[in-house]
Amino acid sequence: MSFKKKLLGNVLIAGSYTYISQAVSFLSSIIISRLVSPNSYGTIGLITVFTGFIAVFSDGGLSYALIRSDYGRTYQRVLTNLAWLLGVLLFVIATILAYPIALFYNNHELLIPTIVLASTFVLRSLSLAQGALLAKQLKFGFIGKVTLICTIASAIITMILGYFKGGYWALIIPQIFTAIITAVLYEREVKLGFKIFPLPYIKVAYKFTRKLIGSIIGFNIISYWARNSDNMIVGKWYGVNDLGIYNRAYMLLTLPLSLITGLFSNILFPSLKVLKTQGGNVETEYYFVLRIITFLSFPLTVLFIMLPKQLIMLLWGKSWILVADLLPYFGLLIFTQTLLSTVGQLLVVEEKEREFMISGWIGGIILVAAIFVGASISLVGVAQFYSLAFIVLVLIFNLFYVYIRTLKFDKLKAMSFWLPKVAFSVALWFSLYFNVFSAKLILLSLILVYLIYDGRKEVAGLTQIIQTKVLKRKKEAMS
Repeated sequence: MSFKKKLLGNVLIAGSYTYISQAVSFLSSIIISRLVSPNSYGTIGLITVFTGFIAVFSDGGLSYALIRSDYGRTYQRVLTNLAWLLGVLLFVIATILAYPIALFYNNHELLIPTIVLASTFVLRSLSLAQGALLAKQLKFGFIGKVTLICTIASAIITMILGYFKGGYWALIIPQIFTAIITAVLYEREVKLGFKIFPLPYIKVAYKFTRKLIGSIIGFNIISYWARNSDNMIVGKWYGVNDLGIYNRAYMLLTLPLSLITGLFSNILFPSLKVLKTQGGNVETEYYFVLRIITFLSFPLTVLFIMLPKQLIMLLWGKSWILVADLLPYFGLLIFTQTLLSTVGQLLVVEEKEREFMISGWIGGIILVAAIFVGASISLVGVAQFYSLAFIVLVLIFNLFYVYIRTLKFDKLKAMSFWLPKVAFSVALWFSLYFNVFSAKLILLSLILVYLIYDGRKEVAGLTQIIQTKVLKRKKEAMS
């Protein structure tokens, strides 16, 4: 079976569960947003700026190491011990930082919820190695089932607590329950066990993964602050309520990243690992994946840019209408950020972890600087300058440093793929900034025409694969 067929088959299997899970999450948010206030979301946002940073270390490349390695069962089981040690250590660190976090925001109400949220580091460490092993075995169907179960459980618990005026606890308690559910179900499937190994075993496992762990953590640290410094700044400068508004807008940006890029990325890494082992053309197949992602994400870009107020009113009501001012700029980011976020998996497959870290550092510094500039102007300014810096600076840097210099992709192909997207994105940004409706409509129409022409081969190939599968099923049904 070809790479494309295997990849698309796994995407369809995992995607069916992922999209149902996201649909449940999205639809439940319509109810939850009427039960849980922006203030409660803002309170959790203040905490997760710091606990989210600590969470950067909770994996630290252990998942990548397990998937990429060819070591056996003992190595995999020892990695569970490394994961547990990390989980306990991070819990202790988060607990110690609870009081300083409350002091930073001058809000002592944050103390207890911070400590409770910290307990999830230990609980999630119990499923880290198990989840990586499931991905290595390409058991994306099972992973999808667990995700769906956890999403439904989380939605139900949040709605119940929200109905009984649970406030921010309605957003904390479900995280504890879903972490436990995931750990139990993953372990039942892979049966790695909970054996505690002697320290020399753990030291050997760490030695084999040290380089990868260091590079992944180095990338994740700066990447995290690039993605979350806006939350800290907005929370500090504008207050809890505005942070709740901003978080809701940003959530709609992360939705397609989770729905589309997250799905493809989870499957892409182990699939590219197999492709490289078999001597396949990684560059060609990678562009195939990017073009498919573009087709899937573009409708959301159009929706966020053209109908932001209508979308927010439909989903969450008047209390959240200010989200609509930010949404077009985040919609613009969907067009290219969904593509660039896949490059990390490719760099790890090619064993270019150091370059992965460097690209994250430089991109992160650029975005943090843009966030500070935007925040000095207005809440909308954060979204404006964040999106512009990503398009003009981060994308161009990654084109030349990552794709051309590091990965040795064909220069002409790389430039012909990325530069038109940069040009269209910049033009769209100015149409949003000056609020010219006709310009937005014309540019989005031109982009659609360009995407159809640029991806004509991929569309034809995908259509042929689907037709082959349909004919095969018809023959099986007739026989």
